Amino acid sequence: MSRDADLLADLVVLKAHGTGNDFVVLVDPDDTLVDLAADTVVALCDRHMGIGADGVIRLGGPPAAGAFGEVEVDGAQVAMDYRNGDGRVVEMCGNGIRVSARIAVDHGLVAADAEQVAVATRSGVRIVDLHRGDGVVTGATVDMGPASTVAARIGLDPDVDTADLVLAGIPERHWSAVSMGNPHVVATVDDLDGVDLATLGPTVETHDAFAEGTNVNLVEVDPEGHLRLRTWERGVGETMACGSGTCAAVAALADRGVVDLDEGPVEVEVEVAGGRLVVRRDDRGHLLLTGPAEVVARLDLDPGWLARLA
Repeated sequence: MSRDADLLADLVVLKAHGTGNDFVVLVDPDDTLVDLAADTVVALCDRHMGIGADGVIRLGGPPAAGAFGEVEVDGAQVAMDYRNGDGRVVEMCGNGIRVSARIAVDHGLVAADAEQVAVATRSGVRIVDLHRGDGVVTGATVDMGPASTVAARIGLDPDVDTADLVLAGIPERHWSAVSMGNPHVVATVDDLDGVDLATLGPTVETHDAFAEGTNVNLVEVDPEGHLRLRTWERGVGETMACGSGTCAAVAALADRGVVDLDEGPVEVEVEVAGGRLVVRRDDRGHLLLTGPAEVVARLDLDPGWLARLA
């Protein structure tokens, strides 16, 4: 970790969030910290002895071919290299993409007057449309691509019995597995606040049916059709918001006929602990996620703390 500590001292370090889903962002346009160690991520995300966050975004410059393995990155202006709070490399983060696009503008990785930013992720390039207020980027809409229920994309092993998910508290007819570039389980519940997500979340996250684990999303639909969502994120725990989970939940509800995404440009509002996210589906079947992108602080990491990392 000593190399990480030395390089961290030379990077811009920010605290940011999208609807309460919070990140430590390392602005690294020269890609000096590509091999960010898992224990460095854990230390930065520690809410008592570090900065505190759900995950770390290393915001890199235009990625070279092969930067994310076989994933196509042509045309990307920046790269969102994302890790959850346990140090795990993660494919996708819908809130993190919006934050990444804003910071790319704020710190000169793209033109200051850019209307769009092409962000490379481990699930491919995502196009982000920026929203401004008083000349400052305050939020964004990101094309999250289409939802998928293909088992292989979700990492769902069709040969593993999922019946015991019912025993974990999810009625079988009320849960779905969905990929938004990362794996999700979506379950509808009658009483969102009454669910013991701290028990249910890790039980489903680590179920043998999911090769890489899964995020767990619980959604409540009230009589007026309003949606409320809670998410248990792999390697993090319960989060205040999950952008990809919000899209997965809306896609699952659309498949069940609970919401209708096909009658014109329907916008589905989803209430999360950190505020509100909006999802709509375009004529290609892609889900478009809109929400805020906020920067809280620029941080100077203490030399003594960095020395202890080493």
